[in-house]
Amino acid sequence: MTAQVSVGDVTPRTAVPDVVVPTPRLPRPRGPRLEEGAPSPTGPPPSSGRSARSRAVRVGRRAMAVDWTIALVLGTAGAASGVVPPAAAAGALAWPLVLLASGLYRRQGLGEGRAWQVRRVVGTGVRLSVVVLAAAPLVPSLDVVPLVGLVAVLSAASALHDLVGPGRPRLVLAGHPRDVAEALRELEAADNHRVVAACLTRPSKVDLGEVPTYVGLRDAASIAEEHAADAFVVLPGSRLAPAQVRRMHWALAAVGTELCVSTGLLDVTPDRTRFLTTGGLHLVHVAPAALRGPRRWVKEVVERCAATVGLALALPALLAVGAAVRLQSPGPALYRQVRVGRDGQVFTMYKFRSMTVSAEHERTSLACANDVDGVLFKMYEDPRVTSLGRWLRRWSIDELPQLWNVVRGDMSLVGPRPALPEEVARYDVDPTRRLVVKPGLTGLWQVSGRSDLSWAQAVRLDVRYVDNWSLRLDAQILLRTVRAVLGHRGAY
Repeated sequence: MTAQVSVGDVTPRTAVPDVVVPTPRLPRPRGPRLEEGAPSPTGPPPSSGRSARSRAVRVGRRAMAVDWTIALVLGTAGAASGVVPPAAAAGALAWPLVLLASGLYRRQGLGEGRAWQVRRVVGTGVRLSVVVLAAAPLVPSLDVVPLVGLVAVLSAASALHDLVGPGRPRLVLAGHPRDVAEALRELEAADNHRVVAACLTRPSKVDLGEVPTYVGLRDAASIAEEHAADAFVVLPGSRLAPAQVRRMHWALAAVGTELCVSTGLLDVTPDRTRFLTTGGLHLVHVAPAALRGPRRWVKEVVERCAATVGLALALPALLAVGAAVRLQSPGPALYRQVRVGRDGQVFTMYKFRSMTVSAEHERTSLACANDVDGVLFKMYEDPRVTSLGRWLRRWSIDELPQLWNVVRGDMSLVGPRPALPEEVARYDVDPTRRLVVKPGLTGLWQVSGRSDLSWAQAVRLDVRYVDNWSLRLDAQILLRTVRAVLGHRGAY
């Protein structure tokens, strides 16, 4: 994987030892004091002395052997049953060579989990099937259907093996103790990587759990080799000079470990970045968020047309739900509330009423029973919710009148959560970022847990959506909305 280099002060402010060629073994702790290059007394001893390069070779050879076995068994079974011609069955043995040519037996890099490997295998199978179909008119004797079926079965079998295969990439984190602790939390939440060690720039009492801890980066390559790490991740704040990073890269490459230098960017997708070199400086350019332009016009037109069609088709059901709300409890069927839209413009949002008519007056007395943090107010067992309202919320039916807000242009089908004016009054810098686009009927926050998420998590998801918006992301969120509604996660 290509390392991304962060831009910052190239002159180290503190004395950090140069990186040297690794020694075969690391010293073991002899007392409670945390010494430079020695494992933390609180962490377990290194797990393996075998190099990352040899581990990668073993993993690749094992995967190829499994795929060859699968191809042999399937090809033999297909030829014996007469389903596949003998020539095609013999050609099945070339399947591992196709995967090898696609680079699928190399070690997984940072950010490449099992899902990435499965997508690559399936994509290779699809491309091979396209080649077979394209060759059919040129080779009349070619039996296309059995060949494409065999490729599909081989792809599925290899993908299934990858799902239970080599596991998560192994990482060593290096940097300031607080930065390492934060990165460790992020990686544990994503659950795509395994942190096997941490190198701190200074001694610290920051709790890193059971991760083996070292002080200093002098023995970076030895530590990476000792823990069979796939990648060594240098976090911002490590204060390494360019020459030290270069020497570290050499030493890590000698033991088969990749070097990754964090840019310090938060929630920026790779398609918004590109690597630049100018005047001897290596820079990462970050494209601005797509807040205007033709793609936004497409989103506006498509969503408003889709909302109009959806509202017309759902009108009989909406009338029935409105009548049920009126019969179940006194008061109007629709609940109107002022919300804040794009650029701080207020609008009236519509929902089916799911609470008693005195809900707003009762909220003040229930403020101490708030079940979420931040500026939101939410109770998991809210006494103001009617029995029908609880059912409407569970299936998100109470949100359907907001299709009219989409038709009017106040909201989008997909966007951040629409906020109340009193919530916006308490916003700091990050939540305010949500107001640069229209709020949505659904969004990344809604499909990721809704009320089960903390305020900080909700804000981060909405800001991530705003900064990395694309039509493809909108389509993914709409598909995930169906699963979220059926699963009822976070609906209270």
